[in-house]
Amino acid sequence: ESLNTLLKQLEKEKRSLENQVKDYALRLEQESKAYHKTNSERRTYLAEMSQVAGSHQVSKRQQMDQLPRMKENLMKTGKSYSVNQKTMSAKKGPVKKMTRTSYLPKLNP
Repeated sequence: ESLNTLLKQLEKEKRSLENQVKDYALRLEQESKAYHKTNSERRTYLAEMSQVAGSHQVSKRQQMDQLPRMKENLMKTGKSYSVNQKTMSAKKGPVKKMTRTSYLPKLNP
């Protein structure tokens, strides 16, 4: 009789362990799916970020390329929009700052 009770107890423990294995297998499968989905989304976001960063660098380069041309055009037309210009006097020696305002027409009230 003690062997029968021991056998029943061992069978019960076996079923419990089998159920645990099934639960762990199911959880592993679900977590695997979640991992692959998240990893796929991460790759998509990285690709989008890379594309945006690349286009941003291209537009930044284009802007930087346009700056020298804009300066050349301003110099050709004789217009300079710098606020502070430094001049050097041979007699006085030190550099003095001179504020230059751009030409604006007067408004009639």
